Amino acid sequence: MELAMTLDRGPVESSCTVDHLDQIVKEFSQLYWREDFSDVELVINETVRLKAHRAVLALSSDVFCQMFSEGRWQESGQREVALTEEESCVEHMDAFLQYFYTGTLTIHSGNLFPLLVLSDKYNVQELRRSCERFALRSVCAGPVDQALSWWRSAEQVGFLELAQACQRFVTLNVAVLAASSDWLSLQPEQLLLLLENDDLRVESEFQLFRAIRRWLSINEPEGGAGKILEHVRFPLMSPLDVYDPALAEALPENMRDTFLAESSLIYQVNSLPIEAICLYQDIQLPKFTMRLYTSADFGCFRNIQNIDSNESHCIDFTTKIFQSKTTWKITSQCYQNRSYGHSGVPLLKQNWTCRIDECNLTDGNHDHQLIVLMYRNVAGTWLACDYETFSIPHKQDVPLGPLFEMFEKKKCVHKNTIFVHFIGKIRWGKFLQLLTKT
Repeated sequence: MELAMTLDRGPVESSCTVDHLDQIVKEFSQLYWREDFSDVELVINETVRLKAHRAVLALSSDVFCQMFSEGRWQESGQREVALTEEESCVEHMDAFLQYFYTGTLTIHSGNLFPLLVLSDKYNVQELRRSCERFALRSVCAGPVDQALSWWRSAEQVGFLELAQACQRFVTLNVAVLAASSDWLSLQPEQLLLLLENDDLRVESEFQLFRAIRRWLSINEPEGGAGKILEHVRFPLMSPLDVYDPALAEALPENMRDTFLAESSLIYQVNSLPIEAICLYQDIQLPKFTMRLYTSADFGCFRNIQNIDSNESHCIDFTTKIFQSKTTWKITSQCYQNRSYGHSGVPLLKQNWTCRIDECNLTDGNHDHQLIVLMYRNVAGTWLACDYETFSIPHKQDVPLGPLFEMFEKKKCVHKNTIFVHFIGKIRWGKFLQLLTKT
């Protein structure tokens, strides 16, 4: 009878796998708050006490592992272990240790650098990598003053990739920075790095000069004002900017001599042919090289709405530098893509092209570049975040590609609108000496 009953139940299972990992992890994460099982108390900077478990700390950090290994460090057998941390890290030590138990932590601008310091010191690599990824993708998504602060902090912790990203973002938005009080607290080394950069985006060189004047009014850099002013590109100012005699008189003495010495060159380059200027000046020097100027003499802005429409665009503008004048034409044409949208309607794309219609300079001594400067809407303010450079030969239609897709990739589309600046640049080459010095 018993045999028959067993057979009626079917075959007996030979094994069974249970998976209670989620429950175990949940219970383990609660261990941090159960002080009755803790076996070490960390005393941070003699002010904060946190109880923990040696095994958990050692498992998460090889620094703690070595610290608690028997006989290696003095702290290995002590119940109470003193730790010395940077003051900015003390208040974040609790969350840092909780991460060892829970594996979760919210990273934000307020705790980013303390967590970077702690994860580096205790060699918690996965947390450090998470902090780095968050920082790099957040540079262009925040205000300019945050990028400036991060630039300084990133250099201090040796995060060079972030420092470079912050420097680039500040460089593209220095006009915003110059209008704030943070400009005056800029370190001399940082200001020099900005001034040496061709990618500095400002309305004009004269506006940059005025901002430098403000900075010099309360800062005394090593080497004096001349160390800063030698990076001002005076030839790229307009005579209309500097003709007022009262301007020089109002300048502080440490700026006046340099300004007066350079003023004559401003008039020369705006009244003489470039071939004559190059007889006495090396126009390939940085002081003759355009920055990313946003005034109407160097390009044009466009606020383009409804970018997913099939509307074509035609943009004409003229750039002027010294005695040269260049006429640009940018056009877009809509075409049907082979792919289809959710509604089954063929997707439309736009291809953009650029052409130089007219240039009054001699061929062979220069070339042209079009800078497509992209802006991102950050809390209601359009900030420059990136750009693309295209070489534009004379009388040729140069494809710029699907411009709107490029903006979408850079996250520069806001409410189906883009903010773009087209800047026409000239790069000077070697001039043939057609004139003879007398």
